[in-house]
Amino acid sequence: MSYARNRSSSSQPIAEINITPLVDVLLTVLIIFMVSAPLLIKNIPFPLGSGHQNTSQDPVVLGLTIRETGEWLLEGQPTSRFALDQSLRVISATGAPIQLDINPEAHSSYDNLASVLAIANDNKITNLRVVSPSNRD
Repeated sequence: MSYARNRSSSSQPIAEINITPLVDVLLTVLIIFMVSAPLLIKNIPFPLGSGHQNTSQDPVVLGLTIRETGEWLLEGQPTSRFALDQSLRVISATGAPIQLDINPEAHSSYDNLASVLAIANDNKITNLRVVSPSNRD
């Protein structure tokens, strides 16, 4: 209040820019870019098909059903994790390409699907199809 009384009527208003908020914003943006830039450079390996398939052999198509109860059916026959792994190893040893069609039921556990995908990955099976369950609700 005393400041207003001491000013004369002929003095000019102060027209300075306060740059402190500008510096704060620029430093914050700089820190964000320093943290996020290394994340953009990191490559995530994801194997993709070569684009052309070996047409000399037809793939062996196997159907695997994952039931809501957690039971697995390979070509209609009940199987376990170990038995599925052994079956895929035997078929892979023949050298024929394998196509695995996975049919999870609508309310089956994701853990079972993840286990099947892990077993297929261990056996170097790259031709996978996950058939979406139909909505029965």
